[in-house]
Parts: sequence; C-alpha cells; structure tokens
Amino acid sequence: MAFDRRALLSALGAAALAPAAAAAPKKAATAAAPGRWAEVDRFARKIVDGRLSPGVSICVTRRGKVVYDRSPGLANIETGTPMTARSVCRIGSITKQFTATAILLLAEDGQLHLDDALSLYLPDFPRAKDLPLRRILSHTAGLGNYTELPFTQFLRDVRPDRTTAELVAWMAASPNLQRSEPGTAWRYSNTGYVLLGAVVERASGKSYGDFLDQRIFKPLGLADTALDNNKDVVPRRAEGYSIDIKAPSGFDVAPFISMTAPGGAGALRSSAADLCAWHAALLGGKVLKPESLKAMTTPAVLNNGELPTATGPGGKVTTVRYGFGIGVDSVAGHHSLGHDGGINGFSSSLYTLPDDGVTYSIIRNCDGGPGPGVAADVAAALQSLGPALVSAAVAA
Repeated sequence: MAFDRRALLSALGAAALAPAAAAAPKKAATAAAPGRWAEVDRFARKIVDGRLSPGVSICVTRRGKVVYDRSPGLANIETGTPMTARSVCRIGSITKQFTATAILLLAEDGQLHLDDALSLYLPDFPRAKDLPLRRILSHTAGLGNYTELPFTQFLRDVRPDRTTAELVAWMAASPNLQRSEPGTAWRYSNTGYVLLGAVVERASGKSYGDFLDQRIFKPLGLADTALDNNKDVVPRRAEGYSIDIKAPSGFDVAPFISMTAPGGAGALRSSAADLCAWHAALLGGKVLKPESLKAMTTPAVLNNGELPTATGPGGKVTTVRYGFGIGVDSVAGHHSLGHDGGINGFSSSLYTLPDDGVTYSIIRNCDGGPGPGVAADVAAALQSLGPALVSAAVAA
C-alpha cells in the first residue's frame, strides 16, 4: 500500500527548541460530559465491529488537555492486546510535517535556504538545478510519485533495505519522474519528500533519524515517536493488518515493507497521544520561529500567483491549500491544519482546529478503506468519526 496516495485529496474533501515542550498532554481536570462522546464511541465501535480495522487509537485534546482517549479494539489480534492512545503505529505521510520541520530548522540554522536548488545537495539528480526546496516542500515542483506502481510491483520493490544513496537512485530511476514544470501545478509527491529526507542528511551531516531524534523527538519528550525499523523491539507496538473478508478474523497481517523505502515521506512511527503532543508544540510556536511556522502553514501559490487546483473523484476540481507538509482546510466547518497518512498496515489522521484549540489524532491498524464486503453503515462511520470528534471536543 502506498504511503497514502490519497493523503491530501481526502483531507481536502475533508524559536530554538524548548526542552520537554511537548510532554504528554495533561488529563482534563473535568472530563467532558459522557453524552457528548456517545456518537464518537458508537462510530469507533462500529469501525471495529464491522471489521474495518482490528483497533482504532484515538486521542483528542483541547487547549493541551486530553478530553478523550478511548481506543476500542485490538492492537494485536494474535495476542489479544488492547489498543490504547499509546499504542505505537506507523503513521505514513504524517511523517512529511516532521521532514518539513527539519528543513525549516536547518534554514533557521543557516545550513540551507528554502530557495536553494536541489542540486546543491543532490547534484546528480535529474533536473536538480530546476527544483527549489520550497517547491518540493509544497508539492509544486512537478515531481511524480514513485509509489504509483502496479500493486504487485510496489510490494516487491519496497521489500529490500536501501541506503540513502540507493534510495535517491531509486527515485531518479522512477517512471514519470517530472510530471510538470516547477511552479505550474500541484501534484502530491512522495518522491519529493524522500529527496527532502536526503537533503536533511546532506545539510546537517547527520542521519535523518538522528537529526529528528536530537532536534525534535527528545527535546519535545515524544517517547513513542521515532524513525521506524523492522528490527526494533518497540514496547506497545501495534501490528498492522489488511482487510481479508475470507480470513477467519477478517484480516491478514499487512504485506512486509522495509522502513527504508518510505524515507522522509512516511517512515516514522508514533502514537495518537504523541501526535497530539507534537501538534501542540509545533502549532503552539515551541518548535519553529514565527516566520518559519507561518511559511509552513501558508498555502503555496503557483508561479502565476494563484492557488493550485486538483481534480478529485468524479472529475471535481478543488482548490488546493497546502503549505509545507500540512494541509490548510476545514473539518466540520472549522478551520483546520493537518494531514492524513497511510502505509502498509496502518491509516492515520492528525488535525488541529487552531481557532478552537482542539487537536485530534486517529490511527487504525489497518490499511486502505472500505471495499467490497464492508457494510455501508460501517463505511459511513469511518467518514463520520472525525467530524463527530470535532463536534464533541468543541462542546467540551
């Protein structure tokens, strides 16, 4: 499964680091009235009971305090381990906002400039001199998407471990590498963010994982968040699954993927609780300088000064509001900043409603969405869960 090919389109339809700035959110002194969350409970339970996911990990905060963290279902079917808000899952394309933050930190350090051409860091990459980092960050560099392959080929290609140099070479050899001229269109590109991960290494002199660990994860107290590796022994790690209506449990263990394959586009693991703490720190101004955060959360425009558009299902044309690794849109009529993610075995969402002080994260330990054999009301529950969380949290 690709690292969320639908990440933004579904969402469209839908100073120096302060030590310990994002320690786990505090529990609310007074919990929201239970009735406000009844619909959330019902939708989440239906997703599990309807076999759309073995478990659903959910965390909701309001002004830094946890107001909801019920997580129905199982983190591991075989062991019967319950899912919780601290279950550690792969987060797919939510990784992109961490990669974008790393680039912005390096810009603040004077190690690079957003208008630098990719050629300064990866000189042998095709057309690198024509690709500004700023454009790659906002998916407006015209790059293709290396995950857009026939499914069986994709599953085969993501199995081997690769060094950064091998990963960049794989990107360079991918079909339809340059789909449009830089600055002329918006096109979601995992390829671009893999390249940005490599830029972090070249500019910092550290590995991508070490840079994130030293500059983001440890200073912010994000104990559940790391660059994932299949060999790591991870407390509270959730197993990832794919739907199989013929299997006794309704699921198969998801196809194997080397976690070197997603790179800066999707290789992190985290928990729903850590993701809420991350957004509180990032959007609360505790990670980046104000001008950097503003650049990250301001929708990019094309060379003509206009916002880009994208064509969605049914040919519907939608205006794209996307900054650096973050979509700028609305959820249930509330201004939102966030992203979705998907990778073999997992699907995730992380959104903050800045005007309301609400952040929510949802992680399912199952890839994909409703397909044949999934009841309509179960599919509707999945679509309704986010808006229901928003309604309950705003009222809390």
